[in-house]
Amino acid sequence: MSERPQSKADVKQGYVVAALVVIASVGLGLFGLPRLGRNAPSSSPLMGRLAQDFMLPTITADGLGKTQRLSDLQGKTVLLDFFASWCGPCRQQAPIVERVARRLGGTQLSIFGVNTSDQLADARHYLDDHRPSYPVLFDGDNAAANGFDIAGLPTLMVIDKTGIVRAVETRVVGESELESLIKEAEGG
Repeated sequence: MSERPQSKADVKQGYVVAALVVIASVGLGLFGLPRLGRNAPSSSPLMGRLAQDFMLPTITADGLGKTQRLSDLQGKTVLLDFFASWCGPCRQQAPIVERVARRLGGTQLSIFGVNTSDQLADARHYLDDHRPSYPVLFDGDNAAANGFDIAGLPTLMVIDKTGIVRAVETRVVGESELESLIKEAEGG
Protein backbone atom coordinates (compact mmCIF):
# COMPACT_ATOMS: atom_id res chain seq x y z
CA MET A 1 0.00 0.00 0.00
CA SER A 2 1.45 3.35 -0.94
CA GLU A 3 0.97 6.56 1.02
CA ARG A 4 -0.62 9.47 -0.71
CA PRO A 5 1.61 12.53 -1.06
CA GLN A 6 0.89 15.39 1.31
CA SER A 7 -0.91 18.28 -0.25
CA LYS A 8 -0.04 21.93 0.44
CA ALA A 9 -3.24 22.16 2.50
CA ASP A 10 -2.11 19.24 4.72
CA VAL A 11 1.28 20.85 5.28
CA LYS A 12 -0.32 24.21 6.05
CA GLN A 13 -2.71 22.55 8.52
CA GLY A 14 0.27 20.88 10.23
CA TYR A 15 2.00 24.24 10.66
CA VAL A 16 -1.17 25.79 12.09
CA VAL A 17 -1.57 22.96 14.61
CA ALA A 18 2.11 23.24 15.62
CA ALA A 19 1.79 27.02 16.04
CA LEU A 20 -1.30 26.60 18.22
CA VAL A 21 0.48 24.05 20.42
CA VAL A 22 3.43 26.43 20.86
CA ILE A 23 1.15 29.38 21.69
CA ALA A 24 -0.83 27.30 24.19
CA SER A 25 2.38 26.05 25.84
CA VAL A 26 3.84 29.55 26.16
CA GLY A 27 0.54 30.88 27.52
CA LEU A 28 0.33 28.10 30.10
CA GLY A 29 3.96 28.64 31.13
CA LEU A 30 3.61 32.41 31.50
CA PHE A 31 0.13 32.70 32.92
CA GLY A 32 -1.14 29.32 34.09
CA LEU A 33 1.69 27.70 36.00
CA PRO A 34 2.51 30.69 38.22
CA ARG A 35 -1.10 30.64 39.42
CA LEU A 36 -1.49 26.88 40.05
CA GLY A 37 -0.18 26.83 43.61
CA ARG A 38 -1.58 30.17 44.73
CA ASN A 39 -3.69 28.86 47.56
CA ALA A 40 -1.48 25.91 48.43
CA PRO A 41 0.56 26.29 51.58
CA SER A 42 4.30 26.64 51.13
CA SER A 43 6.20 23.39 51.47
CA SER A 44 9.55 25.01 52.24
CA PRO A 45 11.57 23.25 54.95
CA LEU A 46 12.36 26.75 56.28
CA MET A 47 8.78 27.26 57.46
CA GLY A 48 8.63 27.58 61.23
CA ARG A 49 12.42 27.81 61.58
CA LEU A 50 14.63 30.66 62.68
CA ALA A 51 15.77 32.63 59.62
CA GLN A 52 19.46 32.34 58.88
CA ASP A 53 21.26 35.60 59.59
CA PHE A 54 23.05 37.48 56.84
CA MET A 55 24.77 40.81 56.34
CA LEU A 56 24.54 42.39 52.88
CA PRO A 57 25.42 45.78 51.40
CA THR A 58 22.68 48.18 50.33
CA ILE A 59 22.83 49.18 46.65
CA THR A 60 19.96 51.66 46.50
CA ALA A 61 20.81 55.36 46.63
CA ASP A 62 19.29 56.10 50.04
CA GLY A 63 21.52 53.58 51.81
CA LEU A 64 24.35 53.01 49.34
CA GLY A 65 27.30 51.34 50.99
CA LYS A 66 25.58 50.64 54.32
CA THR A 67 25.19 47.04 55.35
CA GLN A 68 22.08 45.37 56.70
CA ARG A 69 22.13 42.45 59.10
CA LEU A 70 18.89 40.46 59.15
CA SER A 71 19.12 39.80 62.90
CA ASP A 72 19.09 43.59 63.53
CA LEU A 73 15.47 43.59 62.35
CA GLN A 74 14.11 41.37 65.14
CA GLY A 75 11.03 42.99 66.61
CA LYS A 76 9.70 43.76 63.12
CA THR A 77 8.02 41.64 60.50
CA VAL A 78 10.32 41.36 57.47
CA LEU A 79 9.51 40.79 53.81
CA LEU A 80 12.43 39.71 51.62
CA ASP A 81 12.00 39.77 47.83
CA PHE A 82 14.79 37.70 46.23
CA PHE A 83 15.11 38.78 42.58
CA ALA A 84 17.49 39.30 39.66
CA SER A 85 17.50 41.99 36.98
CA TRP A 86 17.29 39.39 34.19
CA CYS A 87 14.27 37.56 35.70
CA GLY A 88 10.98 38.23 33.85
CA PRO A 89 8.66 37.05 36.66
CA CYS A 90 10.70 39.18 39.10
CA ARG A 91 9.82 42.20 36.98
CA GLN A 92 6.14 41.24 37.40
CA GLN A 93 6.57 40.87 41.16
CA ALA A 94 8.42 44.19 41.70
CA PRO A 95 5.46 46.59 41.24
CA ILE A 96 3.34 44.40 43.51
CA VAL A 97 5.96 44.55 46.26
CA GLU A 98 6.25 48.31 45.66
CA ARG A 99 2.51 48.88 46.16
CA VAL A 100 2.49 46.72 49.30
CA ALA A 101 5.56 48.58 50.62
CA ARG A 102 3.87 51.94 50.12
CA ARG A 103 0.73 50.74 51.89
CA LEU A 104 2.12 48.60 54.71
CA GLY A 105 5.81 49.49 55.13
CA GLY A 106 6.77 51.39 58.24
CA THR A 107 7.86 50.93 61.80
CA GLN A 108 6.49 47.39 62.23
CA LEU A 109 7.26 46.03 58.71
CA SER A 110 10.63 46.14 56.96
CA ILE A 111 10.77 45.33 53.27
CA PHE A 112 13.97 44.57 51.41
CA GLY A 113 14.74 43.53 47.89
CA VAL A 114 17.60 41.04 47.74
CA ASN A 115 19.30 41.08 44.36
CA THR A 116 20.97 37.70 43.82
CA SER A 117 22.42 35.66 40.95
CA ASP A 118 23.23 38.92 39.19
CA GLN A 119 26.07 41.26 38.29
CA LEU A 120 26.29 44.46 40.33
CA ALA A 121 26.27 46.69 37.22
CA ASP A 122 23.12 44.96 35.92
CA ALA A 123 21.45 45.27 39.31
CA ARG A 124 22.24 48.99 39.53
CA HIS A 125 21.01 49.60 35.99
CA TYR A 126 17.74 47.83 36.83
CA LEU A 127 17.36 49.89 40.02
CA ASP A 128 18.06 53.14 38.13
CA ASP A 129 15.08 52.29 35.92
CA HIS A 130 12.70 51.05 38.65
CA ARG A 131 13.63 53.03 41.80
CA PRO A 132 11.89 51.04 44.55
CA SER A 133 10.85 52.88 47.71
CA TYR A 134 12.40 50.14 49.87
CA PRO A 135 16.11 49.29 50.24
CA VAL A 136 17.71 46.70 47.97
CA LEU A 137 20.56 44.53 49.19
CA PHE A 138 23.17 42.90 46.95
CA ASP A 139 23.82 39.18 47.43
CA GLY A 140 26.90 39.15 45.18
CA ASP A 141 28.21 35.75 46.20
CA ASN A 142 24.69 34.23 46.56
CA ALA A 143 25.42 33.45 50.22
CA ALA A 144 22.00 34.63 51.45
CA ALA A 145 20.16 32.87 48.62
CA ASN A 146 22.12 29.66 49.27
CA GLY A 147 21.55 29.97 53.02
CA PHE A 148 17.81 30.13 52.44
CA ASP A 149 18.01 27.41 49.77
CA ILE A 150 16.45 29.71 47.16
CA ALA A 151 15.69 27.45 44.19
CA GLY A 152 13.96 29.92 41.87
CA LEU A 153 13.19 33.58 41.38
CA PRO A 154 11.26 35.50 42.43
CA THR A 155 11.12 34.15 45.97
CA LEU A 156 9.25 36.07 48.65
CA MET A 157 9.96 35.30 52.29
CA VAL A 158 8.02 36.64 55.27
CA ILE A 159 9.74 36.49 58.65
CA ASP A 160 7.91 37.28 61.88
CA LYS A 161 9.04 39.60 64.70
CA THR A 162 10.89 36.79 66.47
CA GLY A 163 12.89 35.83 63.36
CA ILE A 164 10.82 32.78 62.41
CA VAL A 165 10.13 32.14 58.71
CA ARG A 166 6.35 32.23 58.23
CA ALA A 167 6.01 32.15 54.42
CA VAL A 168 8.18 31.22 51.44
CA GLU A 169 6.71 31.64 47.96
CA THR A 170 8.72 30.97 44.79
CA ARG A 171 6.40 32.53 42.22
CA VAL A 172 4.64 35.79 41.48
CA VAL A 173 2.35 36.54 44.44
CA GLY A 174 -0.60 38.91 44.06
CA GLU A 175 -1.14 41.95 46.28
CA SER A 176 -3.99 40.64 48.41
CA GLU A 177 -2.24 37.31 49.00
CA LEU A 178 1.03 39.05 49.89
CA GLU A 179 -0.77 41.34 52.33
CA SER A 180 -2.45 38.30 53.89
CA LEU A 181 0.90 36.52 54.32
CA ILE A 182 2.32 39.62 56.02
CA LYS A 183 -0.70 40.04 58.30
CA GLU A 184 -0.58 36.36 59.27
CA ALA A 185 3.10 36.75 60.22
CA GLU A 186 2.22 39.85 62.24
CA GLY A 187 -0.32 37.78 64.14
CA GLY A 188 -3.32 39.47 62.58
